[in-house]
Amino acid sequence: MRILVLINPSSHGGRALKKWEAFRRHLPGCEAVVLKNIEEATERAAAASGFDIVAACGGDGTVNAVAGGVLRNPDPALKMGVLYAGTSPDFCRFHHIPADPLSAAELLKSGRSKPVRLLEIRHDGKTSYFGCSCNLGMGADVAELANRVRPWLGDRFGTFCALVRNLLKSKRYHYIINGEKLDGCNHLLVTRMPFIAGGLKLALPELAEDEYAVWFLRNLSFSGWLGLLPDFYRGTPAGTLRIVSGTTRIVSPEPVKVEYDGDFHGHLPVEIRVAEHTLQLIAGG
Repeated sequence: MRILVLINPSSHGGRALKKWEAFRRHLPGCEAVVLKNIEEATERAAAASGFDIVAACGGDGTVNAVAGGVLRNPDPALKMGVLYAGTSPDFCRFHHIPADPLSAAELLKSGRSKPVRLLEIRHDGKTSYFGCSCNLGMGADVAELANRVRPWLGDRFGTFCALVRNLLKSKRYHYIINGEKLDGCNHLLVTRMPFIAGGLKLALPELAEDEYAVWFLRNLSFSGWLGLLPDFYRGTPAGTLRIVSGTTRIVSPEPVKVEYDGDFHGHLPVEIRVAEHTLQLIAGG
C-alpha cells in the first residue's frame, strides 16, 4: 500500500513537524512532503498518481485542502487519511480517527474507509470544501482568537476564553438566506456534524446523504448567552436548527466574515451545498 503524507509545518503554531516525527516512526516506507503553503496541499492531492492513500498531517485547514484535492483527483479508488496535528480535532472526533500516533498510523495502514460527504462552499470566485462547520460573523472572530490562544491554553479552555470575550461585544448581524431576511443574529453556522469546536456541541439529528444543518441564535443578550452555554457543552437543543438540502445562498447588507474549520476565508456572500462527489475517508468506528 502506497501512502503519500502532506505535512503543513505551520499547523498548531508550527508544532506539526514535531508531531509528524512521532507519526513517521510508525509509518515506514511512506512518502512525505513538507508543504510550502496550504494551496500546495490541494494541488499535490489532486495530482497524486500511483498512491492508495493521500494523508493530511496538520489541522482542519490542511484536512480541507487535501480533501479538496482528493475529490478532484481522477483516480476513483484514491482514499484520504488524517494524521491530526492541529489544535481542535472535531473532524477526527466525529469520524473516530485517533490522535495518538501509533493508533492513527495503524488505522491509516489498515486502509479501512467509509464514504463521507463534505460540504462545498463557493465564494470569492472559488470552490472549496469543509468537513466541520462554516461560521459567520461572531463565530469567525471566536475562531480567529481561539487559534491564537489554543497553543497555550489548550483546545477547550482556549475556545471558551475566545467565546466569552466575543460574547461581551453582543454584536448582531443581518442576513438574507435564500431570499429570507434574518435580522438580529448573534451567531449562524452551517454544518453536517454536531461538534463545533473546543467541546461545544449541537443537538443534531442523523442526516440523510444530501442534508445539512443551518443553525442560528437571534436577539440574545450577554446574560442570555451565558444561560445557554451549558447546553452547548452538553449538546442539548438550543437556538434554531433547520435541516436543509440543495444550495443555501447567504448574503448580508454589511461586511460579515466567513470562517470554516478554524480559518478565515473572506466575507459574504457564500453558496453552500453538499459536495457532489463522495470522499473515501480512512476512519474508525
